[in-house]
Amino acid sequence: MTDLDRLKGYQHGAVDYLSVPIVPEVLRAKVRVFTDLHRKKLQLERLNNELEQRVADRTLELEQKAVALQRLNSDLARKNQELDAIVQTAPDIIFSRQADGTRDYISSRFYEYTGAAPGSAIGFGWLEYLHLDDKERSLEHWMRCVQSGEAYESEYRIRGVDQRYRWFRARAVPLRDLDGNIIKWYGTCSDIHDSKLLEQSIRDSAIELERMVDARTAELRKLSSRLMTMQDEERRRIAREIHDGLGQELAAAKMIMDGILSKHSAPSVRQASADASELVDRAIKQVRTISHLLHPPLLDEVGLVSAPRWYLEGLSDRSGIDVRLEVMPPDLSRLPPDLETAIFRIIQEALTNMFRHSGAHNGSVSLVESPSRIVVTVRDDGRGIEEQVIQLRPDSVGVGIGGMRQRVNELGGSLRLANANPGTIVEVVIPSRRQAPVSAPLTM
Repeated sequence: MTDLDRLKGYQHGAVDYLSVPIVPEVLRAKVRVFTDLHRKKLQLERLNNELEQRVADRTLELEQKAVALQRLNSDLARKNQELDAIVQTAPDIIFSRQADGTRDYISSRFYEYTGAAPGSAIGFGWLEYLHLDDKERSLEHWMRCVQSGEAYESEYRIRGVDQRYRWFRARAVPLRDLDGNIIKWYGTCSDIHDSKLLEQSIRDSAIELERMVDARTAELRKLSSRLMTMQDEERRRIAREIHDGLGQELAAAKMIMDGILSKHSAPSVRQASADASELVDRAIKQVRTISHLLHPPLLDEVGLVSAPRWYLEGLSDRSGIDVRLEVMPPDLSRLPPDLETAIFRIIQEALTNMFRHSGAHNGSVSLVESPSRIVVTVRDDGRGIEEQVIQLRPDSVGVGIGGMRQRVNELGGSLRLANANPGTIVEVVIPSRRQAPVSAPLTM
């Protein structure tokens, strides 16, 4: 076989020739080579098919992602349009700031209100339109929030295009990355001028109302004090009229009865005169007791210590309650007359309540003066009082305790009620008002 024959064979598809005689080793080697080539051809075809499938799948995936990206871009564009519409139509000023606190965006509402040139408020340019009294405070507060990362809120006045200032409330919150670092600030600035004026008007009205209430309270206190003074004066007047008028008339009637008793010897007349004289004598004692209860003369003539001691003795005799009096210092000097009268009336009311309601067998009255105050304490070993009375609830306080509290309030003091288990404690603390000693009035 010539070379030309081999060439023609290759042209017709032959890949190799076997020379004769055939050498078995060469034949086996050629078979192995062609078998390996055939196997690799099949692998290559399979890999090509797989590659084509993968390319087709990836192409489809890219097409789907492209469609999704296009849809996402469309949605994002629509959202941006909606956001722009919201920003443009929102009544509030909308802004954003960089992490260092400088503004990088502010809505057109700011420029419409202030008349500023577009873009002039970027950075810290917005501060130029704040009221001078608010500028430093607002900037310091903002920089503190930038450093701490706390949400920002502040109120300040912004100058409008008409050169008038209106109140605004600014709020901003930070936007953070996954590590918690601030990357942006977003906020709004709302016009609160009308509500601020209304709030100030309400505050001014409240102050004026409080002033009027204080003035009316002061007037009522003066009226109450005057009424209590008039009441004490009226008691003093009635006590003197009873003592000097009715008492003297009864004394004269007793003298007449005693005269009749000495002149007539008839047993019936003498007995009638003696009975009448005894009745008049008891009436004189009752008149004297009523007069002293209305206003003890010892209170004017001797002072505060003697009047309660006399009253305690009478109360012990009438009620059977053993009441002790303790005064510190023992030689307590005279106090202003109105203060002495008020303290005596307070002790009198407390002891009257003890007699009427406590069911006590023993009691005590303590009168202690310090340089700044006077403390009156009345105790008993009775049944005690209810909790609502201790709390001085209006629907639980009777006339006696109400009168005590009123007198204490007029003197600028305090009243405390408590249960002593057993018994009740009434404690009154009154500021001391010392005056120079005065001589006792002359008595007839």
